[in-house]
Amino acid sequence: MNRFAVFCFLALLSATSVDADRPNVVFLLSDDQGWNDYGLMGHPHIQTPALDELAKRGLVYERGYVTAPLCRPSLASLVTGMYPHQIGIRGNDPMLPAGTNRKEAKYRAISTEFRNRMTAPMREFPSFVKELKKSGYATLQTGKWWEGNPLDHGFTDAMTHGNHSRGGRHGDVGLRIGRETMQPIYDFVDKANENEQPFFIWYGVFLPHAPHNAPDRLFNKYKDIAPDEPTARYWANVEWLDEGCGQIVDYLKQKNIYKNTIFVFTCDNGWVQNPERTNASIRSKREPVEAGIRTPIFVTHEGTIEPARDKTTLASNIDIATTILHACGIQPPAEMTGLDLRDPEALQERNRVFVDVYEHDSDLDQLEDLGSGLVARVVIDGWHKLIARPSGSELYHLKHDPDDRNDLSTQHPATVQKLEGMIHAWMNEEAAQ
Repeated sequence: MNRFAVFCFLALLSATSVDADRPNVVFLLSDDQGWNDYGLMGHPHIQTPALDELAKRGLVYERGYVTAPLCRPSLASLVTGMYPHQIGIRGNDPMLPAGTNRKEAKYRAISTEFRNRMTAPMREFPSFVKELKKSGYATLQTGKWWEGNPLDHGFTDAMTHGNHSRGGRHGDVGLRIGRETMQPIYDFVDKANENEQPFFIWYGVFLPHAPHNAPDRLFNKYKDIAPDEPTARYWANVEWLDEGCGQIVDYLKQKNIYKNTIFVFTCDNGWVQNPERTNASIRSKREPVEAGIRTPIFVTHEGTIEPARDKTTLASNIDIATTILHACGIQPPAEMTGLDLRDPEALQERNRVFVDVYEHDSDLDQLEDLGSGLVARVVIDGWHKLIARPSGSELYHLKHDPDDRNDLSTQHPATVQKLEGMIHAWMNEEAAQ
């Protein structure tokens, strides 16, 4: 073999090895789940063996937090690595003119117009999915998606069409994943393998989100141990979520690509099941309380990330985008200010998280007004938590009051003032970027 041929061979070998080192990424996103409703978080009855096993082999933050306790702003924040108030994505639906109803066919045209106006700004913001695509990743969207056509947002493949005039709102066809089929994921993995292309999977499964209609084989496991039927049906949906996650893991193991895959897990917002009504929550979703905003977050890359369990350090969904990009060797855009979840020391040094809480519907004529539809802003600094509402602030000490029931604001006004100052500094810092 001549010297030029040897050079070419070594160059090809080097390129192949570099590409092989680029991890695949599977993003597992639970939907409407209580932070302690997992086997890995010590629930006495709910069984989540697949997630338990992934967590055991990864880096787990028990004190993780969402950036918003409502689906659409939470998901948009995950994608952009920015807070809801920065990107103007605050509510699930646009506030329509008086007398109209988005659910009625006769108002479909005006509803479509308003929703298209609502989702248009998302295209202008950074996205870790776009960055992955730019770097040669195949990217698949499944499940929940609010921002129109996923193909406009960095996905090379998508289940959701996102066309509101055809019934697209928050996932349409994509919501079949995990409930009716897993085949689109398997087909995507096979195609990426054939193309020798690293891949990213957005598994925004619509579970354990209502409707709580898991198969009877799961409901029957819980109906006699749950305190009531609505709770049993919710618990069954949680295990249904776990089954789908396990099927993805099993398929990647079958294809011998599990060990070159990084798994990132979180939830979009919390949930406490209403014991009197199926498919309904109490004191959780859409609220700034712990039951609405706390979630376990974990990152697993077997053989690469040292397994550990952190019970005190604060982590945030704002860190998801930056973590995924860093793990794939990609420099995050400057607008993404999150940390790398694989670096516990950096998180320990920060040890502070923030949350935006907005109304369900957004007034499109006030998108630039950071106070439009504001319910509360939250800062958690170590064990202190402040909920700053337009009507006043509440203070809690989570180490002694993990369900934030005992308001200490009148007893510790200096601490309230200090934490309010943190929120003001955070808002000013984010607005200046």
